[in-house]
Amino acid sequence: MSFLKAPLKNIFQRMFGRWDKSPQDQIFYVKAFFAIVSALVCTAGGQAFAGVRGLMFGLLVYVLTLFVIVYLMDVDPDSIGGRTKLITNALPSYLLLWVVLWTLFYAFVVPVSLL
Repeated sequence: MSFLKAPLKNIFQRMFGRWDKSPQDQIFYVKAFFAIVSALVCTAGGQAFAGVRGLMFGLLVYVLTLFVIVYLMDVDPDSIGGRTKLITNALPSYLLLWVVLWTLFYAFVVPVSLL
């Protein structure tokens, strides 16, 4: 798996590297990016993701963001206040953005007859 780490690290550093001096901002933007991606995937999943599966997928993507932040972005959790702060920082923003975008995308993609 180490052959994947270098290219992924390079991609994420290019996308979010401009906020290197502010780890709080970097964490926020990474989580916002993954909230948009998970909302798109949940919408593309259609009826299969409408419910508990979509909720579980969104929470799993949130856990993935934590790994991306620590291992690919090289943000030290101690620099922002520890692992608890890493988990709770931007959690409400992630959840709200993900749910609102998922709802909006789903409302415009699903035919009215299914609703």
